[in-house]
Amino acid sequence: MSSNAPATAEVRTFPNAKVQPSTEAPEAFPQPATVTPAEAPAKKKRSVRSLLLPIIGLGLLGAAGWYGYDYWTDGRFMISTDDAYVQADMSFVSPKISGYVDKVLVSENQQVKAGDPLLTIDDGDYKIAVAQAEAQIATLAKTLDRIDAQTKAAQASLQQAQAQKVADQAAADNAARAQDRAAQLLRTHVGTQAQLDDAQTALDQAKAALVGADAQIAAAQANIG
Repeated sequence: MSSNAPATAEVRTFPNAKVQPSTEAPEAFPQPATVTPAEAPAKKKRSVRSLLLPIIGLGLLGAAGWYGYDYWTDGRFMISTDDAYVQADMSFVSPKISGYVDKVLVSENQQVKAGDPLLTIDDGDYKIAVAQAEAQIATLAKTLDRIDAQTKAAQASLQQAQAQKVADQAAADNAARAQDRAAQLLRTHVGTQAQLDDAQTALDQAKAALVGADAQIAAAQANIG
């Protein structure tokens, strides 16, 4: 017959019974699983470590790559020893102008190619020289202007002297003809000696003026150079 009441066992005691101790260890009952507080930081440490390891690996890989590039470009050409002789191609750098170095544009062991500027030279002295040259050019320009003005004036004087010579030549020719007529009149007893003397004087003055005109022309030509 079934019943919902719990089953009970009746324990009887015997007066002469002896209790023997059991040598078997009591059966261990399973304990419920519990999480200690120390396990939570351990999980955090493992997560941080899992993030740091790839970063450290990438850093080491980058450092190795940089070292390899530096060795391939520069390091393999550098040799360290206590007693050795180095044989290498040397290029002497010499500027076409002299002066004090103002700034060095390259560093030691830097790779350069043809056409790269290596340094700059102080241009203070050259600026002073340029200023002096410009001042001399300005002075020469003024001198040229003055000479040009003098040349133009000399050309004008030459033209004036040449025109004066033409006039003096005409006057001399007229005086010569007058002197010739006075001489003929005197020979025919029509004119007087005084008239001949006046004509001769006028002729001499005309010739003198003509000589003066030639001198003025020569002076004007000399001024023109």
